Formats: sequence, structure tokens, C-alpha cells
Amino acid sequence: MGYIEGFFSTKYFKNMIILTYEISIWKILWGCKMKKIMLVILCFVVVITGCFIAKRKVSNPQKQSIDPAQQVVENYFKYLNEKDLKGINSTQVQKWKDIDKNLKHVKLDSISEDKRPSQKEAYIKYGRGTITHAKAENIKVYKVEYTVKYKKDGIGPEDRGKDDKWCTLIRKDRNSPWLIDEIGEG
Repeated sequence: MGYIEGFFSTKYFKNMIILTYEISIWKILWGCKMKKIMLVILCFVVVITGCFIAKRKVSNPQKQSIDPAQQVVENYFKYLNEKDLKGINSTQVQKWKDIDKNLKHVKLDSISEDKRPSQKEAYIKYGRGTITHAKAENIKVYKVEYTVKYKKDGIGPEDRGKDDKWCTLIRKDRNSPWLIDEIGEG
């Protein structure tokens, strides 16, 4: 028997074959385990990312559940700042023919619904409610605080700075859009 033939028949060679076979099986199993572990980690990352995205969307509920009447007031100030006559008129009962050319910019600082019954009653008895005949359930009043800047002070009824007003919105019925009917002192 030659040297090579003797080597293949020895215990050493047989043990190497068995060891190589065991290592191959271990690598296959380890590869499967690693694939499973990586899959679990990937799923965990996806779930955590989804939770953060969902939390971020829910953390700003005001934007999602804004009152349609309040949105009209916000749009009014947005259009006024943009000097968009068509946009302004889309928010009001009475349409404007022109925008104050002296207006430089206006910014809505805060808005809150004034739920005092006296505000609605005053509109119905003494304000434009005598003309529109709007019912109390179709009237909303918002107090707005805003900052305005004019190109030149002393020309209009008010000068630059912070101011507050009350916006009275009406609708014809439950299916009608809210529109600003009055803006004035509270």
C-alpha cells in the first residue's frame, strides 16, 4: 500500500472527514439561526419604527380634528396675509372688492371659540343677525389675537401691532359651510 492510499485509510483522515461534515452541518444550522435572528431583528425594527411614526401622527391631534368653522377663520387670516382676494371672499358672507393696499402682513397668533351665550344673543339682537336671521345653533364666535404690520401707520383705523377681535361665523343650516359674517370688537 502506498503512502497516499495509507493516508486515506487512517483514522486521522476519517476523523477529518467527520469533522468537516460536522462543521458543514453546523454552518448550515448557524446560517439558518442567523437568518432567523436577523429576521426577528428586522421585524422588531419595523415595528418600533411604525410605533414612532404612529405616535408622531397622533401627537398633533389639533390639526386632525380642527373645527370647520375655526378652519375658515384660519384660512381668512392666511388669505389676508397672502393678499388673496378670491381666498378671502371664499371665507366671508360679504364679499370684498379690494384689499387694503397698506397692509404689509398679518399673522394669526391665537384663536379660541367664545362659547358665551351672550355673544350669540348680541349678534342675533343687535348685529347682522337682524338681517341674516341665523339661529343660535348656526352661529359660532371666535376670539382671535393677531399681529398686523402696515406699510405706513396712521392711515387706517388701527396701527401696527397686536390686536384682538371677535369673528362671528354663520351657516344657513347643518349642511351649509361656515362663513365669516362679522369681525369686530367683542
